[in-house]
Amino acid sequence: MIQEVYIPKNSQLRQIIRFLYYGEFTNENSFAGTTAIFPNATTNLTVVLDHGIDFNQSQLDNAIYATCSSTVLMDTQVGSSFMSAQFNSYGMYFLTGTPVDEVQDNLMPLHYFFKESAIRRLREQLKSATSLEARFRKLECFLLETIQPPEVDPRLPFGVSMINRDPNLKMDDLSAALCLTNRGMQKLFKKYVGMSPAYFKKIKRFNHAAKTLLEQPDVPLTSTALNCGYYDQAHFIKDFKHFGQITPSHFLKLRMKSSDFYNYNLKEMENLTP
Repeated sequence: MIQEVYIPKNSQLRQIIRFLYYGEFTNENSFAGTTAIFPNATTNLTVVLDHGIDFNQSQLDNAIYATCSSTVLMDTQVGSSFMSAQFNSYGMYFLTGTPVDEVQDNLMPLHYFFKESAIRRLREQLKSATSLEARFRKLECFLLETIQPPEVDPRLPFGVSMINRDPNLKMDDLSAALCLTNRGMQKLFKKYVGMSPAYFKKIKRFNHAAKTLLEQPDVPLTSTALNCGYYDQAHFIKDFKHFGQITPSHFLKLRMKSSDFYNYNLKEMENLTP
């Protein structure tokens, strides 16, 4: 599989978009087939360039998958290629102006947000571009022309960064740091992130644990669980199965390279011994 990541040059755009991405499934030994994608509480705008891609058995052409908070199944074929813009955890609101908890985990066509003529023109430009760099520049220009980068409430990036840094962060400490009541903090996160700060923390802790498993596969599961902020190994396994639909031990057996776009292939999963 070919994968390339591009960080937007525009500083305002970087307030709400983490990166742009190009993916292409190139041969029978790649990740073509059904692949499980772990939730990471981000929103992805996707333009399919060649062949079809299915998300949870729904055809993805040009669409937005909003605030992913549960595992997604992606079906592809050799030759499939696409480009994406991954919004950060609170970027979705500035695209739609709609409270994000109302659209969480929804797959929505791009024409809900942009003119169909603009989408067709963008796809043609991306397909005809002669290099990946040119494709990334075209997608960035489209986003700059169609989205007015906002002035982001500084409490959002600060609160998100606190949760990312500390898997053991207490919600009362977060509330005090943001100078908000617990209720005010709940409203802020649900409106802009799509979920409560406690649930957002659980997703981020799960992602941290999955990355730790890949980087430190020989560390006992109990040690990994405690280091990642879980009460014990049983709590860790329960949470991992909830978000990843796989046990930590099975995930370790797969030994797949970690990515924001794929995590394990279901064909490989079928070959694992209990």
